[in-house]
Amino acid sequence: MVQNDSSNSGDESAPIVVAPNPAKGIPTGKYRLVGWGVDTTGRRLIDEICQIAAYSPSSQFSQYIMPFSDLNPSYRRKHSIRVVNTGRYRMLKDMRSNKFVKTKSDVAALTDFLNWLEKVRGDADDGIILIYHEIRKASPGMLLEVLRRYSLLDRFSKIVKGFANGFNIAQAKCAKTTKSFSLRVMSKVLLNREDEDFSSAVDRARASYEIAAHLAQGERQDLDEKKPTGTEPEIINFVCPFVNPISAEEEEIAQFKVLLERQNTFRPVFGALLRASRPERQHATHLRRLLAENNINYDKLKQAYENGAKDGLDKVLKSEVANAKETELNELLDILDCFFDPEKKAVQPKPRYYQNQNNNRKPRGTRKSFNKDRNSESTSSPNVSSDNPIEKTGTESEKEKTVEVQ
Repeated sequence: MVQNDSSNSGDESAPIVVAPNPAKGIPTGKYRLVGWGVDTTGRRLIDEICQIAAYSPSSQFSQYIMPFSDLNPSYRRKHSIRVVNTGRYRMLKDMRSNKFVKTKSDVAALTDFLNWLEKVRGDADDGIILIYHEIRKASPGMLLEVLRRYSLLDRFSKIVKGFANGFNIAQAKCAKTTKSFSLRVMSKVLLNREDEDFSSAVDRARASYEIAAHLAQGERQDLDEKKPTGTEPEIINFVCPFVNPISAEEEEIAQFKVLLERQNTFRPVFGALLRASRPERQHATHLRRLLAENNINYDKLKQAYENGAKDGLDKVLKSEVANAKETELNELLDILDCFFDPEKKAVQPKPRYYQNQNNNRKPRGTRKSFNKDRNSESTSSPNVSSDNPIEKTGTESEKEKTVEVQ
């Protein structure tokens, strides 16, 4: 697992994004295919599941979960839900219907999900295959982590055999016919459904199942008339090579945690850049990931600088970071050299500039200066008498005249 998104800090706030490693596959057997999807508060390791859904032709499952933290702004727009805090209660609100949804705690929702899986398993003696559709895999790791937190992983492993990513299946099956393999494109091309909303985990779980079943049956004309049940041998045999078993997912999570620890050692070096704007944050995250992927930590670079100064750093980068471009190596060398050299200033992010941010603001003191200039002009006017600086209006003079006549 490697991270591929911006993050303000290291540690467990790094997003979970799995590298495109091929699935290990499982032997063919008596399985049941179930579509699966989750809505989360983000993509980091510490983020939470706020909705879990599953789909099979005979039964469906959906349950909202009340998270402890608020949703990331981008995921709030993606899933069309948000957390409302009334001061006394925290509730989950559907932004499309503008109604509050019924939620449960994560342990209660996961227990209901396991009970539903046991019920829908039926005569599938070898277990259930959960299929989802994600370009960058993140959901399986998040689910396994929360199951481990509540000691439900052993029970889950007895029911579920593994996870299959529908994106990899579509990429292998439709590589010659289309360039995009997202859930929306596959639904439009294969299922003839346009403008379908996939903000909810329920819709994504159903579409993931139907797309995989459609690809397994190979463009059959009677697909809509005869819906598969998820236990057909042709479907199971087609999906099995793309399934990653639970043990392989746990190995990836363990490797990802080791990678996170290695990345966190560079927090003093990239700390300022990770607090910068989003493009700079993404670029700094990429540079830090290059070092961590090649088993380079902070202590190793520090020792290289103490032994050979800048040349020592250059030797380590060019000999061990083989998957980096020349410009990236030069930038890494510049950042590390400026950090370790006490006579140089560390590389800082570019200052943020917001164009036209003060156009709508009036300069201070404009009205006061205008009144002051106006008063000065009135006092210096030759038409104003020094004995009586206040001129009488026409109505006042007429009143005085009428009084004298009377």
